[in-house]
Amino acid sequence: MRTRKAWGALAMSAVMAAALLSACSGSNGSNGSNGNDANDGSAGGSQPSASESGGGQSPSASGGQAGAADPYKLPDPVEVTTFKGVTPNAKLPEGDTVEDNQYTRYIKDKTNISFKLLWYASGQDYDQKMKLAVASNDLPDMMIVDEPTFLSLAEAGQLEDLTDVYAKYAAPLTKELYASTDNKALDKAAYKGKLLGIPNISVQADSVAMVWVRKDWLDKLGLQPPKTVDDVEKIAKAFVENDPDGNGKADTIGMTGSASALSAPAKAAFHNFKPIFEAFGAYPGNWIKDSSGNIVYGSIQPETKAALGKLRDWYQAGLIDKEFALRKDTNEPVVSGKAGIFMGPWWAGGMLADTYKNNPQADFEPYLVPDANGKINNLLVPVSQRFIVAKKGMKHPEAAVVYANTFIAAQRKTDPDALKLDFTIDATYWPIGNATFDYADAVERKADALKKALAGETPPDSLTPEVKALYDNAVKDKASPRSDLTVWKSYYGYTTPADLLKTDMNKMYGEFTTTTKTMGRKWANLDKMEQETFYKIVMGEQPLDAFDKYVSDWKSQGGDEITKEVREAVASVK
Repeated sequence: MRTRKAWGALAMSAVMAAALLSACSGSNGSNGSNGNDANDGSAGGSQPSASESGGGQSPSASGGQAGAADPYKLPDPVEVTTFKGVTPNAKLPEGDTVEDNQYTRYIKDKTNISFKLLWYASGQDYDQKMKLAVASNDLPDMMIVDEPTFLSLAEAGQLEDLTDVYAKYAAPLTKELYASTDNKALDKAAYKGKLLGIPNISVQADSVAMVWVRKDWLDKLGLQPPKTVDDVEKIAKAFVENDPDGNGKADTIGMTGSASALSAPAKAAFHNFKPIFEAFGAYPGNWIKDSSGNIVYGSIQPETKAALGKLRDWYQAGLIDKEFALRKDTNEPVVSGKAGIFMGPWWAGGMLADTYKNNPQADFEPYLVPDANGKINNLLVPVSQRFIVAKKGMKHPEAAVVYANTFIAAQRKTDPDALKLDFTIDATYWPIGNATFDYADAVERKADALKKALAGETPPDSLTPEVKALYDNAVKDKASPRSDLTVWKSYYGYTTPADLLKTDMNKMYGEFTTTTKTMGRKWANLDKMEQETFYKIVMGEQPLDAFDKYVSDWKSQGGDEITKEVREAVASVK
């Protein structure tokens, strides 16, 4: 991540100052309105949070104070140009198009903004067209971009400053969501003292990698749940050797893996060994700070070698699926009832529903595995990775904020009219594409609200539409547990898995998540070398000490040069 703390602090100061001036000049002094007063500089003002009130800030009640800017609707119609990426082969209802569908009509009706779509594309075609548009400065009025593109546009002076329009138009719910990140999301969208984008908000629960274990097999074999890495090893060994499925055959698998298992992605992935790496204090694939405070590449650190050594021992002992690196359907060993351990995120209910359909007696439970000092380490997802931006000179930059407010209200379902939308229709058909805007701790908030409602502490009717749906399904499932797995999987992640998210953790962000000049030329080869070496070590094709040669080659073949660039990039914004 090219950290921008200093620029972010300056931008946030500017936003706060602009908000204060706007409040002094444009407000009649009333703080009791139920409308969405954009002049309210607090994170949600005097209104309860959406998770507490059950309704959040509704666009239908906006514009409460006379003379105040309406955060949800421009006073006059505005046409905005855009282009975007769409999901390949995503279906639309008959008669709808990419440019004219329920989402574009909703936005036009709510905001007075109509979008003229210059072009759309998917996958690599989109990437190529986007790069060409940036290079030629052939940009639309508004678009959603990733972090490297955002930085490139910011450095080239191609983006409009949104500092003042954000202060004037940001809705209470929008500010409340950013407050849940301690405004770190807004910091990421800041460049040299200016707010140049409206950042998305990553749900931090998605970073937590859990060790999922078949509790029914533990009980059958008289084993206790894992509390250490060694416990995971003992359990996997028992699952392989002691016929936990009782079929009299040596056909069970200790734990699963995948072709991308030997890394520690910020966002937890299925069948990835992130929990094991983190238990060794290793973060392969990430730029982190070492014990001296220097930014280093996690894959070349001794902790990564130690973790690879442990995984190598497990593979040689038959505890890891022998086909993990080549298996096309990595879920199959779990769903078929053959695997006893997999690693994955809190939202594993979908795969578990498939598993329970085939094996009604199966019962997976999630656990967290600490390091040698008893600490749970957790590499967090970047607080923001996508940004709504406006091109330099856009006539109505406030449209970017009004659009974001309205999109957020729809995505979070705090606008009653949004409940009429069919959210099964692909979200890339929103006018400028899709990005997640939610509380950074959204899962924990919803889990707490659900638990209180189920305990009778909160009236169900006071819940947000999202949590009310979870509550209704939980009540249905309680009457007949797991009889309808579609109902069960919809709310299960907000129960036991969400409780684990509240565990005290050693949380850290990656220090650098974009690219450098030399990365563009040499990273592909370095990454290939890393992947080949790691897999050969774990699968026994090379000795563990091959790691040392990999480190030496990585450094000499461009790694040292890249490390220097990364450190300079981070230092330049401190």
